[in-house]
Amino acid sequence: MGEIATSSLGSLSSVDMNTPAELRDYLDVGTPVKSRDSPPRPAPPPTKPRSKLPRPIRFLSLPKAATGSDKKAASEPKGQIKKSQDQARLQPLSNPEQALTKTFKLLHSASDDWEKKIEGLTSLRVMAQNHMDILMPKLHDICLAIINEVKNLRSAVSCAAMATLGDMYVHLQRAMDSEVEGTARVLLHKASEANTFIRQGANCALGHMVQSCTPTRVMNALLVGGLSHRNAAVRSCTAQHLERLAEVMGMARLLSGKKDLTDRFLIAVSKLAVDPAQEVRHHSRNILRNVAPNGDFAKMWDKFAPRKERESLREVISMVNLKERNI
Repeated sequence: MGEIATSSLGSLSSVDMNTPAELRDYLDVGTPVKSRDSPPRPAPPPTKPRSKLPRPIRFLSLPKAATGSDKKAASEPKGQIKKSQDQARLQPLSNPEQALTKTFKLLHSASDDWEKKIEGLTSLRVMAQNHMDILMPKLHDICLAIINEVKNLRSAVSCAAMATLGDMYVHLQRAMDSEVEGTARVLLHKASEANTFIRQGANCALGHMVQSCTPTRVMNALLVGGLSHRNAAVRSCTAQHLERLAEVMGMARLLSGKKDLTDRFLIAVSKLAVDPAQEVRHHSRNILRNVAPNGDFAKMWDKFAPRKERESLREVISMVNLKERNI
């Protein structure tokens, strides 16, 4: 056998070089020789066969125990927490007259500068809560500016404007009666928006209006703005808040026979009870269910209910399991 080059087998000893190839293959002499000084490597641990069973589910560790303040915050409703945060942010102004002038400038800024508009609306919320006397002389102009921002195509500005109207209803209350019709119309229109936050903002502001302003003014605003609207969502919103208004006013007052109150109320409920949209009929039939047991219902019905709709309303009343009272 020819001599093997040491460059390719430099790890072999001189004795190994002379070992026949067959014996060298048998003894596996061709493996590298380890240094005598290097410690022996430990043998790898034997591998366990992989189990075919599904892996057990690992659960996340439990959070640490909540503190007293955390428990208090968790127990409070989200709306109450948000309300307290808003009240903490709406602190009285040092110079409300100057702030009102600045607010008008902010609201009349460029339409794309939405941050300035929200700043101006927030300032109005502060003044509605803490400086009502500053708003009263320019209340109509202020409401026109807010209505314009309710129509803003940017949802953040529109929601802020509706929240501002809600605060003005709550804090100014009957002082807002003169502005109820105009503001309610734009809020009812927003109830037909596809954006959920816009609809919620409109319903919230209308709810404050029902609770805070003069009931007859509110009823007129609801009927003028939404009773005959082409959009079913607007009519449904109208019926919903009319139902709430009936609870606020009380059935005895609604059926007192007072001019421009009982007649308009019964005519509106009669129309909504036969509306093509199911969600509209739902609220109006709830009103009928509550008003029919009143002793004056039959008399007021004969006096004010539209004759052309009485036949269909008989069926409605029987469907809601009400007793017929000489209709």
